[in-house]
Amino acid sequence: MALQTAIKYRNQPLTYEITVEEEDVYIFRLHEQRGTRLEYIPEKIVIRRKGKLWVSDVEDHEELVNALVSEIENFNSSNHHEA
Repeated sequence: MALQTAIKYRNQPLTYEITVEEEDVYIFRLHEQRGTRLEYIPEKIVIRRKGKLWVSDVEDHEELVNALVSEIENFNSSNHHEA
């Protein structure tokens, strides 16, 4: 089972499954969408981590990519514990 993340994008809840393709390359596949589809939503997004920046191959869906990256950053921050 892959890691899943849920976001709200343009007032629609979306769930993406996240898998690692290679080191620092993450594949997001649309798993579930509730509500009505009023516009195209990418079913697959590739996000590469380069240093501290996330870069997407999806140039025209910056708002969606930013929502996914924000969710990842929140996950990393809330799960980072120091000894």
